Amino acid sequence: MIQHQELLALAGQVPDGWLAIAREAHAAADETRLDGLFALLGDAKPQQPQHTFAPEPHGHEEADRAVLAAIRDEPGAQACWATTRGGTDRVHLVQSEGDLTATTTAAHRALAGLVDSPRVEVFAPGDVLPGYHENALLAATLLWSAEPGPEVRVARTFDGATAAGPWFDPGHELVVDPAERRRLLDFLTAGEVVLTADVLMLDVFTGTRAVPAGLRSDGTWVWSDAAKYYLDRYQLAPDAELAGHALGGRPGGRLTPLARHRVRAALTPQEGPS
Repeated sequence: MIQHQELLALAGQVPDGWLAIAREAHAAADETRLDGLFALLGDAKPQQPQHTFAPEPHGHEEADRAVLAAIRDEPGAQACWATTRGGTDRVHLVQSEGDLTATTTAAHRALAGLVDSPRVEVFAPGDVLPGYHENALLAATLLWSAEPGPEVRVARTFDGATAAGPWFDPGHELVVDPAERRRLLDFLTAGEVVLTADVLMLDVFTGTRAVPAGLRSDGTWVWSDAAKYYLDRYQLAPDAELAGHALGGRPGGRLTPLARHRVRAALTPQEGPS
């Protein structure tokens, strides 16, 4: 039986109309119709076009309102985004811990008569999304979330900086207990990378270019890989409040799309729901 995630993976690679009909057939458990639809595709591999996305809400307000009205009533719905593909095609993305197929169907019905073909992508919080969806989310506006997000805080790595570069205070706290240091290192390593940095920073003690500068997050805090470097190499404690947070919980893992959106919003603030 075709699964929801299999159809999700085809978004952007097959005609929108075909995918909308396939999703309707899946919702109705109409395997005969689904088999016929896949037969139409034949043995040809799905296309992998380079889609471009931009928020561009103008002209799509009615469709956005219709989708929101529909998915808010669906059990488990957590968030809804919208973006525009190729300058014309509105794409809605929904995170839900409920029935993904039912939520898709509700949104399709809401869009009937408003768009030529519904483009509604519904996924679970823990789904590993195809590149199509990740790219769409990067250029999407968060229209609604069921719950307000936690405050996302950015940890401080250094004690200060001058034109010559960052520095640590001579009295900076050290983490001398091996077990505590291991717990902190495990936490700092487990965060999801939210910003990569190709260039290494200078080690403030040796002057060598060896310090990673990427950013990681667990959805509540954002920290630099430099914090792990200096803790591991020199036992220098990370931001005190971040350390307290790390020692009070378990290492994080992969962020949900909604948590990832909120982290990015904290790093590049802009107006909109959170």
